[in-house]
Amino acid sequence: MSYSQPEGYFKLKNKNIMKTTFKLSVMLIIFISACSPKINYIGNQFNPTSEVELFFDSKDIKREYTVMGFMQNEGREFANDPEDIKIALIEEAKKRGADAILFGDGYQELINSTDGIGFGEKIGNGDVLGLNSGFVNRVKVFKVKLIKYQ
Repeated sequence: MSYSQPEGYFKLKNKNIMKTTFKLSVMLIIFISACSPKINYIGNQFNPTSEVELFFDSKDIKREYTVMGFMQNEGREFANDPEDIKIALIEEAKKRGADAILFGDGYQELINSTDGIGFGEKIGNGDVLGLNSGFVNRVKVFKVKLIKYQ
């Protein structure tokens, strides 16, 4: 007894696998981009600096200065490590030309949630491959001032 696939079966199966692979690739790119802290800035910009001092109380700043702008990280589930956020804030401050960062009131903890994101794809004879994700998490948001010495 021989068994044969319907005409066009492998062509349809390969096309569905390619669609699914593409969708999974897009999801992976979105996931990876969500893993690094995103920094928002408003204020003045100067020539980049190579060193940035960190202060946690304005009384500790012994030089004359002006506040050149305000910066904060976006709360993201996979970019929530305080050390990674600090490094991202320092790098952004250097790009903006700051001499120092003043971490005033620590951080706020926000709660993010989503109901889910997902897709499904019919493969071959009716099998469905799908992905769905939902989460509730707490994220840290640091609001800082960028300092420019006089």
